[in-house]
Amino acid sequence: MGQVVLLQGGIGDFLQCIPFIKANKHGTRYACITHLKGAKQFFEAIGIELESLSIFKSEKEKIKLLNSLPRDTQYFSCPRTQYFDVNPFDIEEPLFDNGKPVVGIHINGSAYAIKTQKKFGLTLKAIPAKVIKQLVSDNYNVIVFGLRDEIEPIGLIESDTLRLIINENPAKSLAYVQQCNSVIASDSGIKTMSSMLKIPTMVWLGDYQDHPRDQMFIDPYVSDGVMRIFRYKDVNAQFNDGIKQSKDFLQTVL
Repeated sequence: MGQVVLLQGGIGDFLQCIPFIKANKHGTRYACITHLKGAKQFFEAIGIELESLSIFKSEKEKIKLLNSLPRDTQYFSCPRTQYFDVNPFDIEEPLFDNGKPVVGIHINGSAYAIKTQKKFGLTLKAIPAKVIKQLVSDNYNVIVFGLRDEIEPIGLIESDTLRLIINENPAKSLAYVQQCNSVIASDSGIKTMSSMLKIPTMVWLGDYQDHPRDQMFIDPYVSDGVMRIFRYKDVNAQFNDGIKQSKDFLQTVL
């Protein structure tokens, strides 16, 4: 019985909930229904113990879990915040010591989101791996974010100016975003993290209607000048334009 804050969605949703969670750790009950595999580690990193955690793999499973919530408990959505006052994750050792600016790159959306997009024939969140190779430069360092099975097939080799962040714990990966001077990313949790830290961020965004996405994760940051958007209907056909806009963006913000 009583009231419980219900955390739903993925990394981006949870990031916007962190300021409320941090301010309401004691005496507030939290439950989570998500597609994020690393949800347990994520919430442990910000110091809250979930009353319950359920992970789904399909929309059908999600609805079943929501319908199975105890009827004698009042659930309400977690209030969101647009920006962090401080990075909520532990500070990691700097990846570079050469004095060059740092560009973060992330090319994938969540596996769940991409699976759902394929099902409904929507433009995919994932953008081509060749984006990374096109944007590597002697003028700045690059951090590539992603899961091991996403990054290893690309064949990138770490160097003094290129680092790979492929930690299975999402909180560990997100902690490195603060080291970036700018970020170029797909529509993913990484771009939400960088935007919430007010790091100049360019997003390669599928050009289709998604009002919740735009209202919560895109439009406010674009309006504030934190985020720039490259919209695509066919990412391969528009690839060269996306790269040109990305390079122009980096020249402007670095």
